[in-house]
Amino acid sequence: MDNKNAIQNMEMNNVETDFNFEEVEGFLSKQLEESFSDLELLEKDRATISDPEALGKVVLDEVWNQFGNQIGIDMTKETLIQKYDREHPEQYKDIADSVLKDQRYKDANNEMREQQKAGILKDEYTGKDLKRNEKANLDHVVTRKELFENQRRKQANLDVADLANKNENLKPTNESLNKSKGAKSNKEYVETRETREKSLLEQNERANKKVDESNKSEVEKRMEKEKNDKRLNDKLAADDDRMMKADKESRKAINKDIRVNAAKEAGKKAGKDALKTMAISALFSLLKEIMNGLIRFFKEKAKSFKGFLSEMKESIKNFFSKILSFLQTGTSAFITTIISEIFGPIVSLFKKLSGLIKQGVSSVMDAVTYLGDKKNKDKPFAVKVAQVGKIITVGLVGGSAIFLGEVFEKFLLTVPGMQIEIPLLGTLANMIGLFLSSLVSGLVGAIVLNLIDKFISNKLKEEKDQQIIDKKNGIMNVQQVQFSVAENRLEASKEKVMSEISENHALANDIMRQSLNKIFDEENASNAKNKDKISENQRELLKMQNDLEGLL
Repeated sequence: MDNKNAIQNMEMNNVETDFNFEEVEGFLSKQLEESFSDLELLEKDRATISDPEALGKVVLDEVWNQFGNQIGIDMTKETLIQKYDREHPEQYKDIADSVLKDQRYKDANNEMREQQKAGILKDEYTGKDLKRNEKANLDHVVTRKELFENQRRKQANLDVADLANKNENLKPTNESLNKSKGAKSNKEYVETRETREKSLLEQNERANKKVDESNKSEVEKRMEKEKNDKRLNDKLAADDDRMMKADKESRKAINKDIRVNAAKEAGKKAGKDALKTMAISALFSLLKEIMNGLIRFFKEKAKSFKGFLSEMKESIKNFFSKILSFLQTGTSAFITTIISEIFGPIVSLFKKLSGLIKQGVSSVMDAVTYLGDKKNKDKPFAVKVAQVGKIITVGLVGGSAIFLGEVFEKFLLTVPGMQIEIPLLGTLANMIGLFLSSLVSGLVGAIVLNLIDKFISNKLKEEKDQQIIDKKNGIMNVQQVQFSVAENRLEASKEKVMSEISENHALANDIMRQSLNKIFDEENASNAKNKDKISENQRELLKMQNDLEGLL
C-alpha cells in the first residue's frame, strides 16, 4: 500500500512539473477565439469576391484611368528631336550658308590666311606645306550636311554651327582636294580612293586633250596643262592615314559634346515629363475621389453639411493614401522618357511611337512590380497570370487609344471651332478626341478586365473555400485538444486528491502506531510480573489498532 501511494505521488509530481493545465487551457481558448475571428474574416472576404457592385466599378475606373493616361502621354509624347524640328524649320541651304557666316569660321579662316602668309601653313590632309601663292581652303572634316542630318545633335539641342566650327573640325587643305572631297566624309573619300583616282586620271586626260585641240598657243597650252596636272596631283596627294586621323579627332570632340548635352536634355525632359504625369495622375485621382464622395453623400437619407464635410475628408484621406502610387507613376514616366529618347531617331519618324513605348514600358513595369510584391507571393499561379494579363490588357487598350484618339482628332479638326488652342493641352479637337478614345477604349478594356476579374474571383473563391475548410478543421482540432486537456486535468485533480488522502492516512497510521507502542511500553514496565494478563482497555486498544490497519 505504501509503495503504491509513493508511485502515485511521483506521477502526479511529474505531471504538475511538466504540464500547467491552466496555462494550456488559456492558450487554447485564445487560439480558438482567434480562429473563429479569422473564419469570420475569410467568410466576409469570400462574400465580397463576387460582389457585382465591386465588379461594376471596373468600367468607370478604366474609363477614368484611360482618360488620365492618354492626357499624360499626349502631354509628354513629343521627343527632343521632334521638338527641335518644330522649333527649327530651316532648310539645309540656309543652315549651310549660316555656318560659313559664323564668326568662329571667319576667325579660323583669317588665322589660316595669316599662317599661309607667314609660310607656316601645312596641308592637314597631305602633310605638305601650303605656299603663299596656293589656294587654301578651311575644310569641315565632319561635313555641314552630315551634322545637319544628325538626329542626336537635335536631341542635344546643338546648332550645326556649334559643332561644324569647332577647332577640331576645321582643317586647312588645298582647294582642289577640298572641292574633290565635297560633301563626302573623310571615311567615304578614303574608301573610294581606287575608283576616285581612276576617274580623276580620266578627267585630267580629257581636259588635257581638250587643251591640245584648242586654238591656244603652245605656251598657253603648256601652262594650262600644268595647272590641270597640278590640280590632279593635289587631289592624288591625299594621305589616307592623315585624313582618318583628322576624322577621328574631329568626331571624338563632336560626339563628346553631343553625348553630354543629349544626356542633359534627356534628363531635363524626363524630369519634366515625370512631374507632368504625376500632376495629371494626382488631379484625376483627386477628382475621382471627390466624385465618389459626392455620390456617397447623395446616397445618404439624412443629408447635412456635417455629412458633406465628412465625405470630403474621407475623399481627401483616400487621395493622400495613394501618394506612393503617384510617385511610382512619376518614376515610370521618367524611365519611359529616357527609353524613348534612347530610340529617339527611330521614334522621331513615327508621331505616335513615343506614346506606344511609354505605354508598353509602363505596363511591363507594372507587371514586374506586381510580381515582385511580397503580398502577391503566395497567390495561386493562375491568379498571378490573370493579374499580369490585366496589366498587359490595359497596356494594349492604351496603345489602341493612342491611334483612336488621332482618328477622332483628324475628324474633329474639320469641324469649325475645334482648332481653338488650350494652353499646355493642345487643340479642343485634341482634348475631345482624347476623351472619346478613352471612353471607347475604356469600355472595351473594362469588358475584358471584367471577364478576367470573374476568372480571378472564381479562383479566389476556390482558394477561400479551401482556407475556410482548413480553418474549420483547425478549429475542430483545437476543440478536441481542449476537451482532451480538460479530461486530463480532471483525472490529474482526482489523482491528486486521492494521493493527499493516502498521505493523510499514512501519517495517521504512523502517529497511532507510535502512541500504542508507547502505551504498551509503559504498561509492560508496570506489570512485569503479570505478562499473561491483558486488561480490558488494552484489548480495546489492540482491536482499534487492527481495525485501523484493516482500513488502510
